Amino acid sequence: MNDPADFECSRCATCCRNLLEDSGKMLRGLPLTEAETQLYPAEIVAPKLGVGITGPDKVILYQLNVNCCPHLNQQNQCKIYAKRPLMCRSFPIVAGAISNRCRMFSYRKPGVTYQEPYTMDSQVKASNKLEKYIEKQIMRHCKRGIRIWEFNLKTKKWVDKGPL
Repeated sequence: MNDPADFECSRCATCCRNLLEDSGKMLRGLPLTEAETQLYPAEIVAPKLGVGITGPDKVILYQLNVNCCPHLNQQNQCKIYAKRPLMCRSFPIVAGAISNRCRMFSYRKPGVTYQEPYTMDSQVKASNKLEKYIEKQIMRHCKRGIRIWEFNLKTKKWVDKGPL
């Protein structure tokens, strides 16, 4: 049962409170497109991915540097739901698979009909749209010797992730 349609969200907003991912060496935040950065105060937005030869010449993706979304209200509802970032629209789908970061998803019960306002189909589409956005940004700046750079929120330094 790995089909996203087999899952049901409990709408607990745990995903809105655990935005930072710490892998030990790297600290990463919620990915944002350039346009989505306007939804947040500048002081909580940092670069995420850049492209360049000897360093990041162009930032192509941004990230939140806070663990809890400032748009989450006391009732676990998003205050900007209609215009929330693509990453939020796609969750729990990340790169075409169910994220292991959401501990609150449960399997749907066989034989039960659901009135689902937030279909997993729309989340898969949002995930695909975010992937295409990143790919397009990378390809726009592609040239001989270009490398991908990732900004580490922990060290506040760029890390060379290698050639395209």
